[in-house]
Amino acid sequence: MFDISLGEMAVIGAVALVVIGPERLPKVARTLGLLVGRAQRFANSVKADLDREIAQTELAKLEAEMRAQGAELRNTIHQPLADAKAALLAAPSETPAPVVMNTPVEPPATTQSEPDPFALTTADQALRPVAEPAPVSAVSAPAPAPQIHAGAHDERQLDLFEPSVPSAAPTPARDRR
Repeated sequence: MFDISLGEMAVIGAVALVVIGPERLPKVARTLGLLVGRAQRFANSVKADLDREIAQTELAKLEAEMRAQGAELRNTIHQPLADAKAALLAAPSETPAPVVMNTPVEPPATTQSEPDPFALTTADQALRPVAEPAPVSAVSAPAPAPQIHAGAHDERQLDLFEPSVPSAAPTPARDRR
């Protein structure tokens, strides 16, 4: 701690023995040792508090950076979807109708000399159901997104699909030990 050599400590001890006296010297040395120990513990606790505060500010900066990246990713995901939705809602008559053909598909002519064991016979084809064509005017809307229970939301979890940009997180209470 201090730059005191063994000779200097011996001189200080001899002067203390003469000034304080041999009866009170052990008590003074014990008290001095206790005070030095308290000072070291205090310095260590201040260092630990500073390190904890520095780590907390670094984590807060990292959290803010991650939230910003999450918001950017959310906008990257939602913007094309919003543009496509707006385009679909703006011009519904411009979308082409799906073409449905109800013609039977003929198997390609085979030039093999042996019959295909997996080929359908005419009786099997007659039993096969024919799908009804979908009406041209009926365009189904996409299924609604499943609703998430509001009580299961964790504020510490980054939500990429939340429509609004998250507000500034409240600062946590200080640890008072």
